[in-house]
Amino acid sequence: MSERCNLKALTAALCCFYHKNSVIGAKFSRDQFILDCPSEKLRKELEEELKMDCEEPRSHAWYHGSIPRQVAENLVQRDGDFLIRDSLSLPGSYVLTCQWRNTAQHFKINKKVVMLNEAYSRVEYRLDREGFDSIPALIRYYVGNRKPVSQVVGAIIFQPINRGLPLRCLEEKHGLSSSHRERLMSQERRNQKRLSLNITNGHTYDNTQAMLKDRCGSQPASLNQVQERRHPLKAHQSESFLPLGQAIRGSDSQLCPKPPPKPSKVPLARSCSPLEWESSNSANPITEHSREAQLTLCSYVERLKREGEMGKEEEEVSGDRSSYHHAIAALENTSEEEDEDAGKDEEKDKRRKKERSSFQRPVIETESMFRPAEFDSRLLPLENKPLEMAVLKRAKELVLSHNHHSLARHLLMADCQVARILGVTPELKGQMGVSSGLELVTLPHGRQLRLDLMERHHTMAIAVAVDILGCTGSVEERASTLNRLILVAIELKDTVGDLFAFTALMKALDLPQISRLEETWTTLRRNFTQTAISYEKTLKPFYKNLYEGTASSPPVVCVPLLLPFLTLMERPSIAPDGVELWETSDQGCDIMLRHLEAARNVARNAHGYTANAQKILQGFQCDDDLLEVFKTDFQLRLLWGSRGATVNQSDRYNKFNLILTALSRKLEPPSTTPTII
Repeated sequence: MSERCNLKALTAALCCFYHKNSVIGAKFSRDQFILDCPSEKLRKELEEELKMDCEEPRSHAWYHGSIPRQVAENLVQRDGDFLIRDSLSLPGSYVLTCQWRNTAQHFKINKKVVMLNEAYSRVEYRLDREGFDSIPALIRYYVGNRKPVSQVVGAIIFQPINRGLPLRCLEEKHGLSSSHRERLMSQERRNQKRLSLNITNGHTYDNTQAMLKDRCGSQPASLNQVQERRHPLKAHQSESFLPLGQAIRGSDSQLCPKPPPKPSKVPLARSCSPLEWESSNSANPITEHSREAQLTLCSYVERLKREGEMGKEEEEVSGDRSSYHHAIAALENTSEEEDEDAGKDEEKDKRRKKERSSFQRPVIETESMFRPAEFDSRLLPLENKPLEMAVLKRAKELVLSHNHHSLARHLLMADCQVARILGVTPELKGQMGVSSGLELVTLPHGRQLRLDLMERHHTMAIAVAVDILGCTGSVEERASTLNRLILVAIELKDTVGDLFAFTALMKALDLPQISRLEETWTTLRRNFTQTAISYEKTLKPFYKNLYEGTASSPPVVCVPLLLPFLTLMERPSIAPDGVELWETSDQGCDIMLRHLEAARNVARNAHGYTANAQKILQGFQCDDDLLEVFKTDFQLRLLWGSRGATVNQSDRYNKFNLILTALSRKLEPPSTTPTII
């Protein structure tokens, strides 16, 4: 029995963390405080408290119950010390007391009721913007992540001040009897029950005056006039949101000033699609109703962006509302707005219904966009063999007929079509659920697009390698081909901003079958010295830094770097490139995190990439035959033939790797000179 108790105590202790000497230690263990109890009886009582459910505040030693404010201030002595206590002026609420910059600080933990549907709601606890299901979860977050509990004060908590006595003893010691505590708890239960009934039955509870009086301890005279003009709140605007100034009453009158709760940046869960998620930001019921009626976009990502913009505007408005009088003024202003909009409730309801009905659930794609067997080609016959000489010759003529500026723009156009940056129809946007493929690749249902982009990247690199190794003429011809490809890579990097095609070209030039052509590279350095210097001194370091996540962004980017993120997401499914950089580097974790953060920025700035591509390609005259050469369907059939293009992907890659090796050795046979020892 004792072993099981100790196991429970240890398990509960591991739910909490704190920081000391830059290491998350083990002083949260409840056994430490059980041993410090003054007597066997109190020790057992404290042990029983700490063996409760770990999501209950009473089961943690940093919870001190209903101790007075002055006692809590005396307990926190050093910066980072903290404890949780009951709010004596607001029954059922909690206060975080901590020491920061040699001053005791007090932060009220706000309670918010979140309606998940018409009949069910749950309570969230908030200090700033993050919402948590329990007080211990809130403490674990701020202690474990070293996040400031207040953006205004900047206080960080990491050292718990633990009680050595049961809560009963602390209450008796400080003059708060258990009967008084039970009375406060029963009052809170009655309030919650009344709230639940009002929400479930769909009735409006507008007893604002009585509730403010119960929670604040008094009723300002100026509030009477406000409530006379106030219209009944909607069902989802529950009473727990109403007392805007409640934190500055009673013993908590000196709490650190902070603005009223900010509006939520995500609509209520009952108006969301299954693919939308619930935000943890604080909600203001007064503005929630009007905001929800304004969201009429079909894309849930666009809806989130619109809500974020609206939230920023409201934050600017509410930024200076740090006092009780400002909160009352805000309530008065909002009441006047509700008076003006009272006649528009029916119209708002219609708009909300239209918004819900206009949302289209994204379609999960399961088939590749590349269909070489169905590809209607201008250059390929209906049936073709791998590397058919007539097609290779025609493709090479098309490439040679354009300069590197034109080649780079044709590549950009082809990449923008595959990545769904340009030419995205409204129907396709509805199917994706977003407006750009750059957003789709970061979402779970964008898996097929990720696989297609990886296929295109590797196929393009193989096609470039064939362009070099297919030069069966003189070494000068191969050096000229290298020169043209490097100039295209420079154009892609500095002018066009297509990092997807740039990395595909650099990947081809870095293949072992290409890098081993010493005679060809020597001729390049002799005949095209400046190009060779640019490749060695500029392109190769930039290419390396791109994959390490440390490269500075070019002036203009139309298609960002995508392959590292795609590989991270789909590594178990497809791995044509062998071992990745983060698997061998000492900085592997940092590299992965940088690429994940970069992918988030790509999705956030998708519209900017679209605008850049439209600007670069404005007025550009495209050669349809050359554009076909750069399409993945054409390259699949050219490299593997009309039949081989549909073979298993890994088999195709392995087979062509052998072909590239054979071509490379044919152009420059390995040295047979014996090694002299």
